[in-house]
Amino acid sequence: MSGLIGHTTIARDFQNLAKNGDIGHGYIFYGPSMTGKCACARSLAYFLETGEFSIPPAEFVFQDSIVIDRSSSPDLKDSISIDAVRTIKNFLWQKPNVSSRRTLIIDEAELLTTEAQNALLKITEEPPASSLLIIIASDIESMMPTILSRLPKVYFGSVAQAEIEEWLIAGHKLTKAKAAPFAKKAMGKPGLAFRLLSDDDFRKKLEVAEQYLTSPIAARKDLIKKIIDPDDFNLRNFLETVIINLAWEKPSKAKAALWHRTLALYGNVNNFGLNPRLQLEALLV
Repeated sequence: MSGLIGHTTIARDFQNLAKNGDIGHGYIFYGPSMTGKCACARSLAYFLETGEFSIPPAEFVFQDSIVIDRSSSPDLKDSISIDAVRTIKNFLWQKPNVSSRRTLIIDEAELLTTEAQNALLKITEEPPASSLLIIIASDIESMMPTILSRLPKVYFGSVAQAEIEEWLIAGHKLTKAKAAPFAKKAMGKPGLAFRLLSDDDFRKKLEVAEQYLTSPIAARKDLIKKIIDPDDFNLRNFLETVIINLAWEKPSKAKAALWHRTLALYGNVNNFGLNPRLQLEALLV
């Protein structure tokens, strides 16, 4: 299971289901962000096409699987539109080329608009015989109860710090001394450990979020204006980096209250037309 960290029981169970022809037509993978939900889904799709359960190599081209995410709706920063869902209907109704299933993975499914969820519901009601739908979400409460009731749910929890550390040493050739801090800051999320290790842009965004949290009141409005000025600014992504910074800080009642307020705002980003500047100013008041 190359590249997949933790969740060995889930991976083994899905392999057995696939080998025995008992895999269902749809599942919901849910749990904290960056814990390996999408990695497991892609590994399953790779297994169905190649017989090997592992994260597919970067150069691998799926013949019977596609992933829908926010990039599938380029005109919307924080949503997955109905058009993105409609495009996959014909895909699922075609016969597989090399796999037993045509696999559709919807990542960050909490970003689906109401119209997109209604379109998805129709697919879950009458799925094609050779289809496999995997819906991935960190927050399933924002999804329609009718969708949640139709598909089995599989929970992905945090991965042990020791296991992440071992993965960093074995898979990324770090010494134990270098791997330990990354594993600790990952907070049970292999995806976070990987981004801290290899994603310069992500690390810069974490630094900006730290500046936001520690900014003096007199300079805060100018800083917020600078933060939200880029055309590609994404409030949901920024709040995620704020939440990570708060989780790293020494616990206190004030930090806990701010953490809960930030989580609430993070959950409401897709439900309301929020003004980023006003929200970020109010968050630290």
